[in-house]
Amino acid sequence: MTKAKTKVSFFTIGHQTLLWWGICTNLSGEAAAAYANRVSPPGTKAGWVLSHDSFPDGRKNPHDCPDNPGNRHYLLNC
Repeated sequence: MTKAKTKVSFFTIGHQTLLWWGICTNLSGEAAAAYANRVSPPGTKAGWVLSHDSFPDGRKNPHDCPDNPGNRHYLLNC
């Protein structure tokens, strides 16, 4: 039996900085951080991890994407 592949949805929200990255994705939080480390490694020992902070606009991290059902917004830091 073959396992169906799900297409990865992964977008930057706003812009990526040296220490922070807002993303919109259909991946789980840990999978999103791992994917971020593969596509854009930050060069730090810890790499990209899920932030404990809220988004700059005050929204909780993570929260559902209002534009892409099934996606969530995550704030990562390194």
